[in-house]
Amino acid sequence: MVKRCVAWVSVGAVVVACAPSLNDTVSLVTAPRILAVQSIPAEAPPKGKLNLTALVVDENGPIAADAIHWDFCTARNPLANLGPVNPACQEDGNSALVPIGVGPKAAGDIPDIACRQYGPEVPEPKANETPGRPVDPDTTGGYYQPVSVFAPSSSGQLVGIFLARLSCGVSGASPTQSADYNSRYRINENPQVTSLTASGKPLDLDTTGKTNAVAAGQKLQLQVAWPVCPVVDVCGDGVCGPDETKTECPKDCTNPQGCAGAERYVNFDLSSATVVDEREGIHVSWFATGGSFDLDRTGTDGSDTDTNSTNGWQPPSQSGPLHMWVVLHDDRGGVGWAGYALNVQ
Repeated sequence: MVKRCVAWVSVGAVVVACAPSLNDTVSLVTAPRILAVQSIPAEAPPKGKLNLTALVVDENGPIAADAIHWDFCTARNPLANLGPVNPACQEDGNSALVPIGVGPKAAGDIPDIACRQYGPEVPEPKANETPGRPVDPDTTGGYYQPVSVFAPSSSGQLVGIFLARLSCGVSGASPTQSADYNSRYRINENPQVTSLTASGKPLDLDTTGKTNAVAAGQKLQLQVAWPVCPVVDVCGDGVCGPDETKTECPKDCTNPQGCAGAERYVNFDLSSATVVDEREGIHVSWFATGGSFDLDRTGTDGSDTDTNSTNGWQPPSQSGPLHMWVVLHDDRGGVGWAGYALNVQ
């Protein structure tokens, strides 16, 4: 079976499984593709359950990918490999893959060795091999469990790797710092699209069954928005922030809820060896089955308090149906998306 590339570009999205053509327009969907994967929760410990959903599309819109199958990959990435994961994770049927399920959605428990294979714990030694070293965290203090995604399509097998964020604690901190970090760190929440407007007009989601009319050849200014997250902790706002506790704020922290926008979180900064406060950036990937975007990707960084991002889109000059998707990624591996059916007139 022919394999097709899946170019997912950030943690929480999908890493490149093979080299795309330099002439490809990343945002233009002209063939079957896996645009994103979301896990709920967005972060979990070993043995924790992940509920996984894939956004699979082609040039005609969303695909009901009933035959997609999922695996946890347990192979550590060799030091000599420049890619983000062990090549074994991209080989359907490899012995390093632990099956999760089949279908557009799947649920499975993270392998209990995940923090040894991909986190701050010393990996189990193998016979006649030099003992390995713990994995370094990313800039947000995160570690990630690879999830292999294989989706049969009319043009070949789609192959991608989703990186699910692990809860593995912190490495290199003193006992006091670890206690501070653990008491203040909050599990990541997936970002959520609250609206997409085209030159000020709200667009209806494809899940509503409605189609949005757009004028042929008339450029539109798109703006995607996500929820506003608290920049300071206020008891009763519905979000259990880093400086709130169940004792001091039972309303927010008895059953802790996150925020589906740019969240505040704590991180252990390796350079200064201190626990620091951070804020997520939100990054947007834009996709459509026609027309052209000014940029394939936009977004904000952690210092930007905006809760929206803009992009220009030029519809095609000919009339007909199109589909558009916006995919949000936060800095800690969270993913969210929304789709829209368009009719160019």
